[in-house]
Amino acid sequence: MNTWYERVRTLTLRLVSWPSITNTAGETQFGQRLFDLLATQPYFQAHPENLRLERTAHDLHERYNVFALVRGTGPRTVALASHYDVVGIANYGSLAEWAYAPEELLPRLIDELERAPTGAGDQLALTDLRSGAYLPGRGALDMKSGLAAGIALLERFAQEPSAQGNLLLIATPDEEEASHGMRTAASLLPKLAGEWGLELQAAINLDASGERDDDGAGRAVYLGTVGKLLPSVLLIGRESHAGSPFDGVNPNLLAAELTRRVECNVALADNAAGAVAPPPVSLKQADLKAHYDVTMPHAAWCYFNLLTHRRTVAEVMELMVSLTRSALDDALAYLGTQSLRYAELHGRPVREKQWQPTVLTVAELMVRVQERGGVDAQRRLDELTARLATDPSMDLPLFSRHVVEVLWSLSGLVGPAAVVGFGSLYYPPAYLEGATPRQARLREAVTKHVSGVARESGVSIQLRPFFPGISDMSFLGSSPTADDIAIMTANTAAWASRIRFDYQALGALDLPTINIGPWGRDYHQRTERVQMPYSFEIVPELIWRIARDVLHAQPTD
Repeated sequence: MNTWYERVRTLTLRLVSWPSITNTAGETQFGQRLFDLLATQPYFQAHPENLRLERTAHDLHERYNVFALVRGTGPRTVALASHYDVVGIANYGSLAEWAYAPEELLPRLIDELERAPTGAGDQLALTDLRSGAYLPGRGALDMKSGLAAGIALLERFAQEPSAQGNLLLIATPDEEEASHGMRTAASLLPKLAGEWGLELQAAINLDASGERDDDGAGRAVYLGTVGKLLPSVLLIGRESHAGSPFDGVNPNLLAAELTRRVECNVALADNAAGAVAPPPVSLKQADLKAHYDVTMPHAAWCYFNLLTHRRTVAEVMELMVSLTRSALDDALAYLGTQSLRYAELHGRPVREKQWQPTVLTVAELMVRVQERGGVDAQRRLDELTARLATDPSMDLPLFSRHVVEVLWSLSGLVGPAAVVGFGSLYYPPAYLEGATPRQARLREAVTKHVSGVARESGVSIQLRPFFPGISDMSFLGSSPTADDIAIMTANTAAWASRIRFDYQALGALDLPTINIGPWGRDYHQRTERVQMPYSFEIVPELIWRIARDVLHAQPTD
């Protein structure tokens, strides 16, 4: 297996040296740089028609996908998928100047860790970096070493005199925010396959995995990926002067009660195939008051990161509506109890308010607005979404909040109330069941070669059901149901104006997908580092063997 290391390392250093932070000029330039790099290779000099640069669709930022096809014989094709955008470098502090130069960063990072270690994590990083087995740098792990492995595989495949099938490398931007790259690529794949005469058999995503401990959990092939929804709730109170707190309802109380029910609630953790997803966490909780006075806020906004393995969109919506309703009921019951106690302390007559909370989904609120406001309400909503849709500084949850606020204002309803929807892009879960002939062939190849490569290398490689973080796999290997799509689109305020994707086409693509990528520690941190022996040698060899098996297999369907 000593054939990959130096080439993958060289390519990793080259790719890391090109800054490509999401939504920056570096990301825009990276696609062209990669295209130019591939264009210098002998294969693509002889076959320039097999190399394409395609701009991402429905995207406020200029960025590009790269498609690179190396042909053997026959139409059978394995796709290798990799993203090239990275997160920012502010957390490197004084070392930011060398964040894209791993060999220069290495001694400086070691020196900084020796002088001022801040805990067990820094001590582990110091031990790793001193060992000579790890390479630091922004994107070295997540995931330019994965892209480097993909390029090395193309080069090796192009040198095979009698290669069967084809390898297609897909390099995409924007994985770190909204997957514009892979959503565009997935939409183009059927068209490209038709033009190039390809029969897509499988996809191998090259994303990175990591672990804090050295138990080998990150050295793995993943048969699927978690799904993600962003349940978002607008909570509407009743304003009152702070000196008369029981005359109103503070939406901060409603939001706090809801967050208490959701935050790290293990009962809400989805599970399948022996794996348990992390429980949901709050990513935002804030009232919407823009200035100081002694009046209670009128509304609050919160949203939660909720990961799925098997849970449907309908089940998530039902769950969130139920949690929100019970949160409002309990918060108002608490408020009533405190009101009674306060009245008793003052010896005054009890004036308990009997609040009747309303809980609606975004879809239900939209129906009410259309019935009540008709054409005028729709015109106002259209004007708002058209104005906000062209603002690249506005993220999807904030866009959603503005739309839901306007819907509420047009509804004629009053608080206390809550509106439940989804505030961002839906990432469907994916899992390689083995239910179809293509899935079964891929699973068989994975099982065979994970065992073989682990035995030959002496390195433990695990077979795990779900990639633990959201990934572009969601837009290659998933098949969301029509019900899931309908409920998601009806309750996503940003749908059609800021989010566009043909989820139904994923089912038609039906592409068996796994993840095999580099391994290391601390991605997105200043101590991000890739473990070179595994990532530069074992990973490409394992992918090579699995891909060749899939390409050589005889079709049975």
